[in-house]
This record gives sequence, structure tokens and C-alpha cells, in this order.
Amino acid sequence: MSDTVYLGNPNLKKANVKVEFTQENIEEFIKCKDNPVYFAKNYIKIVSLDEGLVNFNLYPFQEKLINNFHNERFNICKMPRQTGKSTTVVSYLLHYAVFNDNVNIAILANKASTARDLLGRLQLAYENLPKWMQQGVLVWNKGSLELENGSKILAASTSASAVRVDPIMSSFLTSSLLSRITLLTNSLHLFILLSLLVKEQKS
Repeated sequence: MSDTVYLGNPNLKKANVKVEFTQENIEEFIKCKDNPVYFAKNYIKIVSLDEGLVNFNLYPFQEKLINNFHNERFNICKMPRQTGKSTTVVSYLLHYAVFNDNVNIAILANKASTARDLLGRLQLAYENLPKWMQQGVLVWNKGSLELENGSKILAASTSASAVRVDPIMSSFLTSSLLSRITLLTNSLHLFILLSLLVKEQKS
């Protein structure tokens, strides 16, 4: 078993491990790739204060959010606090990383601890994916992860150098960060304020 897991973590598959897919696995993989809502409903695990680790049961507005993220390059979300929007975005970012090759994703917040908390939710969901669905892990820590399909996810506080190295194809700015950005700025800053999630343009 040590030959197939990442650094002794039985919930993570290391890179370059051969997986035998059943016909059912193949059908599920294709269905999840094509339908991020189906993926979230059936494979994403979250922590409930009352019940512990549970399936992510989406409300209709959360399904709409995920579909919008998947189908539209830019999204504007005007939403109150504590509505599950962060968990919804995290579930989509995980889908985006697993089912697309060589994508770079940034989770940005006003504090590094907040960004890392969101990455931690994503990592928890990843650890609970079936092994046949996982991409092998190359890097896994509190601030970033890298998968064998070339996808990378970085959690950082906002700074001039936070995402300087690689072109970022998807980004998520937390609501606490957005609340600190004044509207009395130039149009570029306003554009950043309104763009909660940026997807790469489909080729």
C-alpha cells in the first residue's frame, strides 16, 4: 500500500500509480467531468457542525452558482455572509483542477490563514474522492497542492507577489477581502472587485 499512497496518507494517491477502471468508473468519470453539479452532489464531502463528515447537499441557488461558473467566464455574485458560497466555490475549484490539465488556481484572502482554511476544505474534499477519480499528488501542504495532471492550487494573502510566478486561470477572492476594497477607485479596481471567479477562456 505504501507504494501507492502519498507520503503515508492512505487517502491520497501518489503520482504515476496505475489504476484499473471498471466500466462504471469510466461512466462516472465522464459524467462528473461534464456535470460539476453532479460531481458536487455525489462526490464532495464537507464537515457539518452537527453531523461531521457528510455529503454536500446543494441548495438550488448553489447549483445555479456552479452552473454559472462552468458556463460563463466572468461571474458577479452579490450575496450575504454565511450562505455556503465559499463551500460552493471550493467544490467547483476542485472539479476544475481534477478534470482539466495544467490549470493554475489562486485562492486569495486578506489573511493567509483565511485562504489556507479554504484550501483545507478543498483538500478534505479531495481526500474523500475515490482513488480512481483522484489525480496523483506531487505537492501537498497547507499553502498549495500540485497534481500529476499539471494542475496547481495556491492559497495566499493578497500582495504584489502572491501570484506572480504562473499565469492564473481561476481565482477566488473571499468576501472579507472584497469588503476591504473601496469602490472609489479606478475602473480596473472596480473590475477586480466584481470578478469573484475568473475562468480561462475556453479554446
